[in-house]
Amino acid sequence: MPASRSSGSSEGCEARYWDEPASFEDVLACYRLLLGREADPGGIAHHRERLGRGGISVGQLVEEFVGSVEFVRAHGLGRTASAPPTEAVSTEEGFLVHVDPTDYAVGHTISVTGAYEPGVSATVRSLLRPGATFVDAGANIGWFSLLAAGLVGPTGRVVAVEPNPLNCDLARRSVEDNGFGNIEVFTVALSDQTGTVALETDGSNGRIVPVDSPPPQPVRVNFVVAARTLDSLLKDAGVTHVDVVKLDVEGAEPLVLAGAAEMLARDRPALVSEFYPLALDSSPWGGAGAYLAQLRQLGYRLSAIGFGAGPGDDQDDATLLSLARDGKGQIDLLATPIQ
Repeated sequence: MPASRSSGSSEGCEARYWDEPASFEDVLACYRLLLGREADPGGIAHHRERLGRGGISVGQLVEEFVGSVEFVRAHGLGRTASAPPTEAVSTEEGFLVHVDPTDYAVGHTISVTGAYEPGVSATVRSLLRPGATFVDAGANIGWFSLLAAGLVGPTGRVVAVEPNPLNCDLARRSVEDNGFGNIEVFTVALSDQTGTVALETDGSNGRIVPVDSPPPQPVRVNFVVAARTLDSLLKDAGVTHVDVVKLDVEGAEPLVLAGAAEMLARDRPALVSEFYPLALDSSPWGGAGAYLAQLRQLGYRLSAIGFGAGPGDDQDDATLLSLARDGKGQIDLLATPIQ
C-alpha cells in the first residue's frame, strides 16, 4: 500500500487506515504483495468495478485477497474436513443459501456479494425452462442447483451430485429452507465406472484420487467415497431425459462424460463446463486438449462464456486454451449440440 498512508505506529492510526476507502493503487499492491504477481486484465476490470460501485475499505480489500483461491493455494492453506462455520445468505437470485463464510473457494464470495459466477449463472438461466431437467455435476454447496430449481419449477427436476459430505450437508439445508421439492442431492463422485475414490479437498473444492490399486506414494485425502457413472445414477433415480448439465469436477470432467455416454447420445443436452487446463493436464486421464477433443467427438460446438461468443458460435481449441491460460487459469465453456 502507499507508504505515505501507513505512517505512524499507534493502534488508533492503524485502525483508521484499515477503514479508509481503498484506492486502485491499493489493489495493485495487494496483487504484488499477497499474490506475488501483477494484476491480470480480468482482475483489473473486476476491482475497478468494485471501487466504482460504492467503494471498499482497505481492510475489506485485504480480506478478499487473503480469502481468494489463489492466495490460499499459494500458501498451502485450506479448509479442514471438520464441520465448518455456516451462515444463511439471502441472494440476489431470490433464494437462501447456507455457506461457510471462511471457504475461499465458494462460500466467501457468496457471503460478501450474495452472488456467484454471474456469467455462468446467466448462461444457466438462459438455457432452462419450466419442466426441464438439470444435472449439477460437482454441485459443491448447491448454488446452481438452487438457481435451477426456481427456473425449472415444480414440474422440473434438479439432480445435484457432489462427493464432499460437508458440501452436501449445506446443500440439503438450503434445499429444505427454500422449500424446493424438485432437488435431489446425491453424495457420490461421478466417474467412468462404479467403484471407490478418495477425495482430497481444497476449501469446498475437491479432487478425486482413484484407489483401485495401491498408490506408489502415500496420498493425503479427506474422504473416501463411492463412485458411480452418471448413466447408472440417472437410471436408478428414474430420470429419463436431461436438458442441461453443469460440469465442474476439478479435472475429472473426461471421466464424467465417459460415464454418461448413454445419456449424452440419447438426450443431447447443453453442457456448461469449467475448463481448467492445469487440473486437466495434471490428471491421469487426459489433458486439456484431449478434453476439448472429447467434447467435439461427442458432437458439440464450444464457446467461452463471458468473452463475447454466442451460443451458436464455435471457437477453435487454440483460442479456448489461450483464453484459459492467459487469464485466471480457467474459463467456463458452453457446449451446444450440433444438430
